[in-house]
This record gives sequence, structure tokens and C-alpha cells, in this order.
Amino acid sequence: FNGKGLEKAIAQFKDLETTGQRGQFALKKAAVPAAAALAGLAYAAFNSAKAAADDQAAQVQLARQLKATTGATNAQVKANEHFISTLSMSVAVADDQLRPALASLVRGTKDLATAQDMLKLSLDVAAGTGKNLQEVSDAVSKAFGGNTKAIKQLSPELYQLIKDGATTDQVMKALSDTFGGAAVAAANTAQGKFKKFSIAFGELQESIGNAVLPLIELL
Repeated sequence: FNGKGLEKAIAQFKDLETTGQRGQFALKKAAVPAAAALAGLAYAAFNSAKAAADDQAAQVQLARQLKATTGATNAQVKANEHFISTLSMSVAVADDQLRPALASLVRGTKDLATAQDMLKLSLDVAAGTGKNLQEVSDAVSKAFGGNTKAIKQLSPELYQLIKDGATTDQVMKALSDTFGGAAVAAANTAQGKFKKFSIAFGELQESIGNAVLPLIELL
């Protein structure tokens, strides 16, 4: 501890003649850290609110896709958000990556339950190949529409399998046999655990933001 700065402040304080001067001196000294703290809180609150607003927008966009493509009810949309949150923590992948991937799979499969299963498979393939989740989910989605060009790039054995006339279910089973469990295994590594911590922190930030949003809207 270096008390020189404190000793100097005390000396300056004692030199002041009146109570009013002392009060002004103390306020001036307190104003700088107080202003910095207030600015820091405002910045953190704004960032949290922005994160919450972005998350709400992503939820609305996915809900619109589910209702438009599968006719999902509000209850199904709510249950799907729980599915997204649970899956996010189990595989250490943020929900802002899971939602667009699921939306792509819903468009391809036309069925929410199938799309959820294909999202889990896409996560395994992405973890096993190092490819981007959106890239994998788009390839899987296209395969359900009969376009197998992209999915053949995911695993070498698919070339011959597709050439021999394999069905979509057979192709997906082949991917599952090769990459099944890769996402959870990756999530349980040291890197995966750190990602889980980061995701949990992000969810906390969004929770704070949800509390702050009404105030920001009012302002």
C-alpha cells in the first residue's frame, strides 16, 4: 500500500478553511470515480439490453418459421425454446447458432421433431468434421429436398452410398454411425467447459437485459 496520495489528499483537506470548502473538495474527489462507475453501469446495462433484444428477435424469427412451415402452436414454440436452451448447455453451442440452424432444418424437413433430431446430428457432424454448424445443417436440409451435392462433402463414405441410391434415412444413419456423440464429447473437454461457462454468462447478461429493456423502451 502506497499512502502518499492519501496523505496528500488529507493535507489538502486540512488546508481548507470552511466546512463548505471541505464539502466541495470531497464532492469533487468523489465525482470522478462515481461518474466512472455510473458510466460503467450504463454501458453494461445497454449491452445487456442489446443482447436481450437480439435474443428476443431471434426467438421471434424462429417462431415465425416454425408456425409458417410446420403450423406449430404457441405451446410447441415455447417447448422448442426449452429444447434449444437445454441443447445449448449440453453441447456448448450458443442458442444464436442453434436457432438459424434449426430454422434451416425445419424448412428442409417440414417437421419440427425431425428437424430437432437433425439438429443434434448436425451438431455431431460439425464437431466431428470441424465444419460450421450452419454449413452442415444447410447440407442436411438440402438432402431432404433431394439435393445431395452439399451433404456428400461432409463424409467420404456418402459418395458411394448416395451413388448406390441410398434413401435420405440411410444417409442420415451413416452420418450418425460415423459422428454420433461427437458434440457431447467435445462439450466435455476443457475447451467445451469454458464455452459452457461463456454461454451461461451470456444467458445471465440477457436476463439482466430483459429487466433493463422496459426502462430503455420508456426512455
